[in-house]
Amino acid sequence: MITASNLLYRIEILTPTIRRDQFGSQVTVYHVSRTVSADVKYNKGRRILEHGEMWLPTTIGITTRLHDDLTDRCRIRWDGKIYQIDSFNRNRFEGSITIIASKVNEGTVTIGGDFNNDFNNDFYRGGNL
Repeated sequence: MITASNLLYRIEILTPTIRRDQFGSQVTVYHVSRTVSADVKYNKGRRILEHGEMWLPTTIGITTRLHDDLTDRCRIRWDGKIYQIDSFNRNRFEGSITIIASKVNEGTVTIGGDFNNDFNNDFYRGGNL
């Protein structure tokens, strides 16, 4: 059962929007749709045991309350890093969502702030956050 005392961290849900740039190609822009409380845990040791990797894991487990706008296409920003959702499990009985997410290369993510802004405005940017 999920309780408020377990949700110690604040995460941002980044919702994707597909836009066209000035050349007509599709660009996915992520904007912050909501900030929610969550329980975040690193999956320590799993990759070392299964794959023989010797560096820090880049996969986290997130548990939060059930939100309708959180889908498997969203990205999550936590602790200054962006994560893509690998596994997305809703539990409607408990009203919770359990997510397994992997860190993405931040240079490949475009974050937009104001959803109503034009794509060509300087507000949209890529690179490090």
